[in-house]
Amino acid sequence: MMTLPNQLQSGFQREIKDFEEENQMPYVTIIERWARQEGILQKSREAIMEVLEVRFGSVPEELAESLNQIQEDSVLTSLHRQAITVDSLETFQGLVNRI
Repeated sequence: MMTLPNQLQSGFQREIKDFEEENQMPYVTIIERWARQEGILQKSREAIMEVLEVRFGSVPEELAESLNQIQEDSVLTSLHRQAITVDSLETFQGLVNRI
């Protein structure tokens, strides 16, 4: 990460603001995009956990940790759907282990 002197930082912020106003679109930093993506992944994980808890009661910590390692939204979406119909936590854990 690079830190700009105060005078350059002010100028940079003005340039960004002018750019946003000219193009009628906000400038989104890579960090903001990453944070949004991480938020989406976390919501998907929480939705899976909620389905499993409603259907089967408590969810083993090992399964929760396995879900937290998954970084692809499409995989989490598929697991969410499978959590709705799977017959047991053991079967679901098997699905997660295959990923």
